[in-house]
Amino acid sequence: MTKIVFDTEALLIFYLGEKGADQVKTYLEKIQGKEIEGLLNIVNLTELYYILYRKSPKAAEEKEANLRAYGIGIVPVLDSKLWKEAGKIKGEHAMSIADAFAVATAKVEKAKLVTGRDEELNKLKLNVDLIRIR
Repeated sequence: MTKIVFDTEALLIFYLGEKGADQVKTYLEKIQGKEIEGLLNIVNLTELYYILYRKSPKAAEEKEANLRAYGIGIVPVLDSKLWKEAGKIKGEHAMSIADAFAVATAKVEKAKLVTGRDEELNKLKLNVDLIRIR
């Protein structure tokens, strides 16, 4: 089964109704229909939540519940394999810690990373397949 990991920007595109939202919705519907497996690291969920919370605490709660209703799996940071991989990626590349966790999750889970226009990801050799939204 195809496995994908979302970065925060891809989900913000969807929840803020930006260009590319329909593409993200298609992936979420495929997850809901069990055609593909979708994952989101807890660090990226935290980032999504706080960005939405700043706009509206109520919207943040609603969007988080909505995301879970699609059946996306939330990846905890429990073992050192994941957090160390994120630390290595962050140590070697100029990117946010949340992006490092998204990339690390995709690497560890052997999944494709669904991302927005994060320019820094274009220049890096991350050994992760990217699905671009936009």
